[in-house]
Amino acid sequence: MVKCLISLSTAGLLILILAFHIKEIQLFMLDNSLTDWRIAVSAPKLGLIALEVLVCLLHPFPVGSFPCLDPKPEHTFLFLSDMDMLLSLLMFLRLYLVPRAVLLRSSVLGDASYRSIGSLNKIHFQYPFVLRVMVNSQPGRVLLIFTMGLWLIAFWVLSVCERQHMDENEYLAGTFWLIPITFLTIGYGDVVPVTTCGKVVCLFTGVMGVGCTALLVAVAADKLEFTRAEKHVHNFMMDIQCAKEMKCSAANVLQEAWLLYKHTKRKDGRRARKHHRRLLAAIHMFRHVRMKHRKIRDRVNTMVDISKMQMIMCDLSSSLSNSHRELEKRIESLDKKLDEMTKLLSVLVESKHQQERPVLWIPPNGAS
Repeated sequence: MVKCLISLSTAGLLILILAFHIKEIQLFMLDNSLTDWRIAVSAPKLGLIALEVLVCLLHPFPVGSFPCLDPKPEHTFLFLSDMDMLLSLLMFLRLYLVPRAVLLRSSVLGDASYRSIGSLNKIHFQYPFVLRVMVNSQPGRVLLIFTMGLWLIAFWVLSVCERQHMDENEYLAGTFWLIPITFLTIGYGDVVPVTTCGKVVCLFTGVMGVGCTALLVAVAADKLEFTRAEKHVHNFMMDIQCAKEMKCSAANVLQEAWLLYKHTKRKDGRRARKHHRRLLAAIHMFRHVRMKHRKIRDRVNTMVDISKMQMIMCDLSSSLSNSHRELEKRIESLDKKLDEMTKLLSVLVESKHQQERPVLWIPPNGAS
């Protein structure tokens, strides 16, 4: 029965994948004003679709002499054989659909404001950008989901590898205990893998545990930052979103205040108390959104001030370099003039010495 349900879910997944690619081809034809769908479908595109279908088609097939709805089989059989175990491990290749689903379901891709501002700044809204947005906004939740998913995958793979070498009574409990202590690099040694496959799984689990610990430190230290353009776009869109939330919160405050006044005037105590509580909650939400908006505006102003300071520093450095070049030129001209003055003074001194030297007179014919 479980195998039949897996086959039915696989068939539904294949139908959804084909529908996704059909929609993608239709959007490509619409963007490029095409009328023939064969222009949009190339050989690499068909190969990619066939590869996806093949990857998603791998699962334990309900083959054998037992029908799916047989409540009482004639003889016992193994739920998953060696081939079924291999096919169940190959089903983890479907995890490539997780980034696609996260990208398509994210509010970043569906928001027209994000896309317009991103296109102006030449930012491609791919899965890495959406992941950075999620890590920046909800780092704890992303890390928790990633860790739990890694634990479950490692638990299933290790249980497949060690299914014939552990006690049947403590089979699942031992594998589920081995994964966390290996992930946290504790290693008590009470449960150890026997097969080579189990050892490789524990090795990768320990390495991923070290990486997740480093990622936790990075999240705690707030080291996962955007690039300047992406951060500017994200802060700008958060500013717009907070402004919308603040307007909605103010409208809720006015609405609850009016309803409180109306029911108080009608002397309906139960509804008046109800709307009074809602009014207090709306006022609290409005104050929270206003404080959040103020923080985002301060962050945006800080980034603008930093960019202005950088421009001012660049201008100062360029002006200093220009003045330094002019000063060097003046110093060189002064050196040349000093050299010329030194030469003129030396010539002048030599000529003066020649004029002051006494002349000896020699009489003719050797007379004394």
